[in-house]
Amino acid sequence: MKPLERVRAFVAVNLPAEAVTRVAELQRQLKPKAAGLGLRLGWISPANLHVTLKFLGEIPREVVPAISAALERCVAGIEPLPVTVQGVGAFPSPARPRVIWVGVQSPGGALEKLAARVEHALGELGFSPEARPFHAHLTIGRVREGGGDLTAGAPEAPVDQCALSELVLYQSVLSSRDAEYTPLFRLPLPQPPRAARERAERRAEESSRDGEEGSEDARDDDT
Repeated sequence: MKPLERVRAFVAVNLPAEAVTRVAELQRQLKPKAAGLGLRLGWISPANLHVTLKFLGEIPREVVPAISAALERCVAGIEPLPVTVQGVGAFPSPARPRVIWVGVQSPGGALEKLAARVEHALGELGFSPEARPFHAHLTIGRVREGGGDLTAGAPEAPVDQCALSELVLYQSVLSSRDAEYTPLFRLPLPQPPRAARERAERRAEESSRDGEEGSEDARDDDT
């Protein structure tokens, strides 16, 4: 039997182009400071900036329709999602940085609620829950060498309030230089209730048909 094709995937939300441009400007301002501290970073390309809602790991490509249908149900009737991009931080700590990020906040925890809906919907498909609490952020750089607090005195992210533009299921292909992200499914935000419901029903029907045609091995791999 031919092995199932597997892809490394995650669910994310994207910011509008004008917000991404401003975050890219912040990266440009941080580069001289990083060099002065002796930090060597791999800066994330503006085209790859996103807020990860859930990392799925290696999944069979055959489950993409089912995941897409679940995501459509998550955003059915959802209101516009305003967010504020502000503050620079580091994981695991500013003194020992490995990931440099910009914070993303939403009124009333709207983004956290969306992440919880995604978590629940994909949990019903067999995906394990995240072990760590959700922390909305944009990864802007990964430290490859050196140490030092890049966040101290860092300029604020020059972004006021904006609205999230889309929910995306991405395929991630790692390389020595940078990851390459390919959309497997895009969903503009917000979704009109009726349109989102009809799309979700159509995806669910397609997923059901695919499941009936697939092998027992394929269904076992879904979890």
